[in-house]
Amino acid sequence: MDRNLRWRSIGLIALIITCIATLLPTFVGSDRLPSWFHKKKINMGLDLRGGLHIIYGIDLDRAVDDKASEIKRDLDAKFGEGEWKDKITVVTPSSPVGAVTIKVTDVAKKGEVENLVMADYKDVAAKRECRPDDGPTAICIQVSSSYAEGIRVNALKNAVLTIRERIDERGIAEPSVQEKGEDIIVELPGVVDDKDDPEASESVNRVRALIARTAKLEFKIADDGSAYMKNLFTFAKSDPNAAAEEISADPDSWTVEDSPVRHNDWYLFARDQKRSIPVAEAKKIGCWTKDLEVTEGKVWCQLTGKTIIERYLFGSPLADIKGVLNTEPKLKLPDGRQIAFELVNPDPSAKDKRPYWRTWYLDRAVRLSGSAVTQAQTSWDQNTNKPIVQVDFNRYGGRVFGDLTSQNVGKRMAIILDDKVNSAPTINGPIRGGHCQITMGGSDAAHMQSEADDLVSVLKTGSLPAPLREESVRAVGPTLGADAIDKAKISFAVGILLVIIIMLGIYRWSGWVAIGAVTINVMMMLTAMTWFGATLTLPGIAALVLTVGMGVDGNILIYERIRDELTLGKSVRGAVDVGFSRAFTAILDGHVTTAAGGWVLLQYGSGPIKGFAVMLLVGIFCTLICSTVVTRIFFDWVSSRHKGANATTLSI
Repeated sequence: MDRNLRWRSIGLIALIITCIATLLPTFVGSDRLPSWFHKKKINMGLDLRGGLHIIYGIDLDRAVDDKASEIKRDLDAKFGEGEWKDKITVVTPSSPVGAVTIKVTDVAKKGEVENLVMADYKDVAAKRECRPDDGPTAICIQVSSSYAEGIRVNALKNAVLTIRERIDERGIAEPSVQEKGEDIIVELPGVVDDKDDPEASESVNRVRALIARTAKLEFKIADDGSAYMKNLFTFAKSDPNAAAEEISADPDSWTVEDSPVRHNDWYLFARDQKRSIPVAEAKKIGCWTKDLEVTEGKVWCQLTGKTIIERYLFGSPLADIKGVLNTEPKLKLPDGRQIAFELVNPDPSAKDKRPYWRTWYLDRAVRLSGSAVTQAQTSWDQNTNKPIVQVDFNRYGGRVFGDLTSQNVGKRMAIILDDKVNSAPTINGPIRGGHCQITMGGSDAAHMQSEADDLVSVLKTGSLPAPLREESVRAVGPTLGADAIDKAKISFAVGILLVIIIMLGIYRWSGWVAIGAVTINVMMMLTAMTWFGATLTLPGIAALVLTVGMGVDGNILIYERIRDELTLGKSVRGAVDVGFSRAFTAILDGHVTTAAGGWVLLQYGSGPIKGFAVMLLVGIFCTLICSTVVTRIFFDWVSSRHKGANATTLSI
């Protein structure tokens, strides 16, 4: 055996050993291998292994409302200085979507202000009809329908990209995230909720929560000392309906460092309770299961204190509750204000250590959002011994945060994450430098650390442009996967069997060489998929079978050329040399042409088409190597060890 053949043989043996070692965990099982052995396996797709199929709806109107808040911030900055200072008030009503109302104190200046506003926002906003209670000096605009539609389209696309990045962060192989109308369809291969496995169930719930988490970080100013909250406090104190719902009202007060001024506020609070509610409402809030006992159209559900207060204030049409804010004229929520909620964990020294939900009366306008965040990382607060998330703002965010804290000394700043007040610290003075920290709530250290890690993950990938709601979750179980795998095995086995019969019947010993090369070809394809973490789907198996046929086709081209050369009287060595060299061009041409088609499918296809394209491209590369290199090594072995350089016969 010459030196060149020896090194090629060593390389082939090393390749075979590598493929076998790589595929052992997949076919033998990691539990049967030593602990030091690698754990990488071939990732099965949703159609083979099962997984989760989730449909999300997205509240695109929130993205339009955020644009209205941005317009309000710009107008506040524009009219907050110079001759307009204290003469113009800008609010963002809760309806219609994307509405902004500008109120001018001097009616004679209304036309001038309107011209300035429309000149700045002629392509963004359109005029709308004012409500009677807006007054004669009000200028009413809203985000124009064409601009709002563009916001919705971009929000949907950005949501798809953000969800895909979050799933990639979790290391789930080959997820599918697609738009369908105004819905987003997410498919997670291998993510199965097993009720008998608490760890698997917890992992699934965490992935679902991570996907749906808006991660919308907002900073708003609490309107403390307001007459409105004092009226609501007084009303709730004496309202028997509030007492029946176990809703309490309390005052709050605080002072600022080095200041004798006392700030006062009033709020409502309630703890989680079990309530009998209509089935329709149970389905809406997500507590409905088929196992619940229905009595007179109602089921028992564990309601959060937040839900209980919301039902009392805003009502619930499904439960025929009107809500005091809708029935009491004096309690109608003013434009530009909102009621938000915070989950409070009492101090260890408190008599009642049960957590509760409390209200915050806030300015609706978002003063600063998570889009200004450049860096987020977890740490520990040495004073509270709780995990915190340290947030760094960009230059614009740092300047706005500094101005916001300097203009509202003594007030509370609500740090809102996903529409829930995370904390509302008192502003003791201007905070410059572009840094802040978010303290995680709760009593379980491990859970708080997990929450902090997830928050950092979603802040890094970016917030969703609008909240998601989980419309449906469907588990693709192992039964469907097993059926698909069984059928794929049958098709693959039949294809291989036909190849063996045909190749042995026509080419005899050389047919075994082709079969050996095809076997190595399949091993190389599966090894490459394992290394790169690609997912094997049912269309991928179809591509695998197709690739086997292409590999055999390449061998046939070579064999027929060798036959021709032997017929002309050349030796085995000469016929093999000419056969491989002259057939290579045709083989390469066919593979490149097929690869071009596969590349197009990979770029523009999705789902099953993309799975087919990935496997096809991997197979084309492996087939080219096996047809021209591996097969040649086998023939060189025979010609060098058995027949010699002058042999004139070959079993082909």
